[in-house]
Amino acid sequence: MATEPTTESADSAARPRLPLPYRILRIITVAVGVLYAAATLISEIFPDGFLDTFYNVAIIITSLFACIRPILIARDRLAWALIAAAITLWSIGDIYWTSSFIDAVDIPVPSLADGFYLAMYPLAYIGLILLVRSATGRVPASVWLDGAVTALAAGAIFSALTMNTVLAASIDDSQAATLTNLSYPIGDLALMVIVVAVLTMVRWRPDPMWWSLGLGAAFFAVADTGYLFTVAHETYAVGSWIDAVWMLGLTLMAVAGTLERPDRADDVRGLAVLLVPIVFSFAALTVLIVGTFIELHPSAIVLAAACLVTVAVRTVLTFQQSKALARSEIDARTDRVSGLGNRRVLDAALDRMLADASPNQQVGATILAIDDLAELNGTLGYTAGDHLLHAFGSRLAAAIEPPAACARLGGAEFAVIHAGGADIAEFRERAKQLLEVMARPFLIDNTPIQVQLRAGIALSPGHADTSEELVQYAAEALHAAKRAHSSVEVYDARSAHTRLYGPAIVAELNAADEDELLKIYQPRFDLTSDRVSDVAVSLRWNHPIHGMLPAETLSNIATHAGLASRLTETVLRSALEQCSRWHASGSGTGVTIEATLADVFDSRLPYDVARMVNAFDVPSAAATIRIPEEVLLVDPQRAAHVLGQFRDFGVRVSIDHFGRSAPSITRLRALPIDELSFSPAFLETALTGAQDASLVRSVVDFARGLGLATVATGVDTPALRDIVATCGFSHAQGNMLAPETGPAGLGRWLFGTRPLAVAGN
Repeated sequence: MATEPTTESADSAARPRLPLPYRILRIITVAVGVLYAAATLISEIFPDGFLDTFYNVAIIITSLFACIRPILIARDRLAWALIAAAITLWSIGDIYWTSSFIDAVDIPVPSLADGFYLAMYPLAYIGLILLVRSATGRVPASVWLDGAVTALAAGAIFSALTMNTVLAASIDDSQAATLTNLSYPIGDLALMVIVVAVLTMVRWRPDPMWWSLGLGAAFFAVADTGYLFTVAHETYAVGSWIDAVWMLGLTLMAVAGTLERPDRADDVRGLAVLLVPIVFSFAALTVLIVGTFIELHPSAIVLAAACLVTVAVRTVLTFQQSKALARSEIDARTDRVSGLGNRRVLDAALDRMLADASPNQQVGATILAIDDLAELNGTLGYTAGDHLLHAFGSRLAAAIEPPAACARLGGAEFAVIHAGGADIAEFRERAKQLLEVMARPFLIDNTPIQVQLRAGIALSPGHADTSEELVQYAAEALHAAKRAHSSVEVYDARSAHTRLYGPAIVAELNAADEDELLKIYQPRFDLTSDRVSDVAVSLRWNHPIHGMLPAETLSNIATHAGLASRLTETVLRSALEQCSRWHASGSGTGVTIEATLADVFDSRLPYDVARMVNAFDVPSAAATIRIPEEVLLVDPQRAAHVLGQFRDFGVRVSIDHFGRSAPSITRLRALPIDELSFSPAFLETALTGAQDASLVRSVVDFARGLGLATVATGVDTPALRDIVATCGFSHAQGNMLAPETGPAGLGRWLFGTRPLAVAGN
């Protein structure tokens, strides 16, 4: 019975699990084949007929072993079944020939044995082709051409050595006999062509399976060729070296599919890849040269000429590939939007500059950022934004004089590196001058665009010792400039923000266990029923030095360190577990969890949320994922796809901090979201005058018209509480309504009512 493997890894598929009896049979098969080959060397000591019987037994065992392989092992079953059928047909033909003609003086050609012999070739060809297709998948054109070069040269050599001899021996034969005798060298030629081409296409890997197949087919072709020569000269004898080589070839081909293979066969690289095609192309050239002095069969000349033509085609392709490789290397180092170098170029130039700097020099890294690129993309579209980045890159490259270098880091950030003296003021002045040049209006689609720029500076060795630290500290100085609303800031290791975003605190966060991260809860109220609708869950980090870090700071540190996904998973698991307890206690309260921008574009997040919702037996609608407003500006199409997956799973989606910028209303309508969470800064605008209050009410009415819930967050003052009550918000959250607390302090809010006290009521 066939044993169909279950889902297995690639390693287990490459190394078939063979039953012990089958492994023992493999040893017997190899031993019998080798013993017969050895016996032919001392054939005179055996009685008459012994080697004939031994030969028949050996090929029967070999055929049976080959047939068992596709029955027991599912991998490449069809290919190995065809190879097993080829071996079996050849064995049947040989047994028939031995039993019918071993003592005959005049052997008929063609005979039934020839039919079995020749039937082997097409089956073996197809089996080998299926195997190489399975092993290599899509084979590059260069590899096909290498295989063709090698195969054509091998065919030319084979034809030069055999064709004239075989045809000369067939002069007095009938047409059928001549065609039959000619079919063997042609079949062997095709077998050699396929074997050599296969080994070339798999890059001559040290894989036991392929080399066993290749050597087996080569032995078989050598034995066939030797047989034709000895028959032509009437010197063939049963039990000679030819029979030994036949047996070894059949044995190698039969056991090839059961050999242990490496987990991953390493490619042969460098000159070794080209060595074989080069050698065979010279061999083809040699055939053509010899053909000018000695009469060779036309097939040898044609094959040799075809080989050299293929070499020429391969040379042209190599030239084109070299040009493409050069272009790809340029593309790999170039930012396609701005036309500047990318981070790879920056890192290489920075390493060189740091290595070449003299002891009295400092190397400065200045990171420039376009403040309002997101708003420009939202207003004029991404095409205009790309045009601006390209124009910015061109102007920046023109403003930088070597050996200074510049590159785009990503988004709206660009880096400039240059060497200078020990005076920090020198680098600050250079940055200000560069900002003056870069801040001049850009003409985009006949529209002048004025950009606002900020810059951060870090120096080495003054601030950093490595290129990685230098870029990181320059980025932190840029963040400081944005916070201070200044044009240029220099890295300050003494600042609290720098300490919070430095490598040390990142390492501390990475090592922190879940007990150090506190889960903080704050109820959100449905203003229609005056009841708690759900609870917002966030993390705090009670740092031993910096104290309790707010959620936004912790999120920024985690994003900076690449740990945002880990913290989000921690909050999700804790919140849903707590939600499950509430539902079990009779409260239908849901939970709201904040996610970062990186989380939104993590394709695994919707599935992780759905998996946890099912694991804790919580209704999908009880979970709300709150995502930052920036998702409307960064990649709306991709965001819509991810948010649509949340909706498919029944999980609610909220846009957080709505109102901090001015995203496109069209994008807002296109996203599959359930609610808008308004920032306190947006609510505070309603306090400045009647017109601003009217704007807040209009936006809330617009959201309600789209069927979205409207949540006011940060309601921490009586004035904001009044705005919430008068502007039509559906939900509210803040310390004026319910303070942040641990899970134990939620009981009085979850199982009772909490009237919203509005001034004047």
